Amino acid sequence: MGTWICHLRIAEKLLLHFPELDKTLFAFGNLAPDSGIPNETWTEFDPPKEVTHFLQKGEGEDMIRDLVYYREYLAGLDPQEDPQKYSFRFGYFTHLICDILWMKYIASTTKAAFHELFEQDKQKAVNLVKDDWYGLDQLYNQAHPEGLFWQVIHKTPSPPSYLPFIQEKALHQQYAHIRKFYSEPDPEWFIERPYPYLNEPSMTRVVEDTVQSTLIILEKIKYTDISKVQSSTEILPQEFMLPYSMPL
Repeated sequence: MGTWICHLRIAEKLLLHFPELDKTLFAFGNLAPDSGIPNETWTEFDPPKEVTHFLQKGEGEDMIRDLVYYREYLAGLDPQEDPQKYSFRFGYFTHLICDILWMKYIASTTKAAFHELFEQDKQKAVNLVKDDWYGLDQLYNQAHPEGLFWQVIHKTPSPPSYLPFIQEKALHQQYAHIRKFYSEPDPEWFIERPYPYLNEPSMTRVVEDTVQSTLIILEKIKYTDISKVQSSTEILPQEFMLPYSMPL
């Protein structure tokens, strides 16, 4: 649910805490869960989000089973044995955490504040809201040539898939789409306008809060029995998951 540049902004800050990671593979891993090929309205994906985001049919992304992913695909890896695979899969994990927290911080508040808009025409409402989300992405990306998008994603060939359920063809197709979306943006993204559904201070707050929460989750995993825990929301203190207040 988080935007692609939001994921990369979070990845940049996490890399400061984990300098041993392969920066390139960690960056690509942070975009990998969104590798499902979308339909024309971006409402269905192949493979579906049930596969890429560890959900069951009909669930929202606040129900992502990120710790199921962690146990099956990350916990058993030796980062020194294959740092590229580990970094990619670690990035995949932090993407899932971000999506959960985006639902907690932003999505729930947005749906409540603009419930009439969503009730009248859900798809129109989603499009309006996402125009703000990705408009902020475009503005940030244009102003930060030093960021992971320009320094890694844009200039580096797509890596292989390091996960058995992620199709390499689909992964590379989505990486190509993301590169084009941000490197060849429509000029309309840069027209000065109000942002009623999300502003830059709130986006920055999401980045900072998600980094803090992710570090807490990773620390708790070290000494918590998570063998029967499905989501990091079960080990993250409640005060780190409170919805933001309007205006966003």
